[in-house]
Amino acid sequence: MLLAASPAGQPQRVLDQNALARTVHSNVESDDSFAKTPSLDDVSCSASAPIEPGRDFECKVVGADDGNSSGRARVKVKIKDDQGDLSLG
Repeated sequence: MLLAASPAGQPQRVLDQNALARTVHSNVESDDSFAKTPSLDDVSCSASAPIEPGRDFECKVVGADDGNSSGRARVKVKIKDDQGDLSLG
């Protein structure tokens, strides 16, 4: 789930944005608060999140609401290790 280097050629590794969006999407795909399942295009995460163990951030998911909820979800993402393994909450 990571890239080898940042665009500027620095040694800092960053999360692969497409893989991150897919992971977050699969986490909310069956969430009952959405009247219509969000697509991958509805997932928005921090751009170029550097891989730093213990770092956390939020991704946003926007979908059609069911009239009883906002139709938005915030997914907390935590980087577990220097390999880019994640935990979602």
